[in-house]
Amino acid sequence: MVRVVFSVLVFVGLWFFLVGMGISPEGEVPVPESSFSAMVTDDQGVITRCENISWEGEVYFKGRRGRAIITVPFEKVKKVVFVTRSEEGTVDFRIILKSGEAVAITFNEDERLFGTTSFGTYRIFAKNIKEILFD
Repeated sequence: MVRVVFSVLVFVGLWFFLVGMGISPEGEVPVPESSFSAMVTDDQGVITRCENISWEGEVYFKGRRGRAIITVPFEKVKKVVFVTRSEEGTVDFRIILKSGEAVAITFNEDERLFGTTSFGTYRIFAKNIKEILFD
């Protein structure tokens, strides 16, 4: 009987340990290997300067263009501008590249931009972004 109780306790303890792995504590944001900074304007017109920005923890935008999945590395991006929000839970943006070319891209509205600011961490959903202007 003691052996069964001990086995259950070990299993439950191991389960809690493994479930908790990979979860960032509240307030932390992923810090990418490459550092990019930008001015982010939200849908209320609030402008925030962010360092170490990432899109879902990556230094590229990943989204849909028609039926294709595309990635656009931050180093090529000059500006990202909101275009429209759909009923299907997606948002459309126009990415202006440093070359001047414009690329249409669609994100799920709950994807996030992460960054750090002079006052703390920054997280914003795609549906709340009006513009991102890269340095």
